[in-house]
Amino acid sequence: MKDIIKLVVTHFFVITVSVLFVISLADTLSGVKSFPVDYPWMIIITGIITALPSFLFYFKTEPTKKQFKFRFRIHFVIIESIVMVEGYLLGWYTDLLWGIIIFLMVLLVYAIVCIYTFATHWSAAKDINKALERFNEMEE
Repeated sequence: MKDIIKLVVTHFFVITVSVLFVISLADTLSGVKSFPVDYPWMIIITGIITALPSFLFYFKTEPTKKQFKFRFRIHFVIIESIVMVEGYLLGWYTDLLWGIIIFLMVLLVYAIVCIYTFATHWSAAKDINKALERFNEMEE
């Protein structure tokens, strides 16, 4: 359980930084400084709320690929739903075009978080495999 809590906290920080990056990039590319000063607080709250569904990845036993893929898809739908509803309620978008833009921005943030998570787990897996190889060599 400690590992999943660490994952949720890590996801909060990665989500928050990624959202700030994506929004800053969109603001810079558009040339219009359209984001109000209360957006950073909204982003922090959104980071907290959207980190919580990471508990879906808590497994008591090793999941099958099918179970993991199913939870991954559910996780994405929950994240998109949270942000789209929150965005609509907070006035981040009012028409279909901006709704699509927000959807794509969330998709980009989700991809960044997934790449970060994959890279950190890949590195840990490589380290574990190297340690196992050294252990097996010492056994022989």
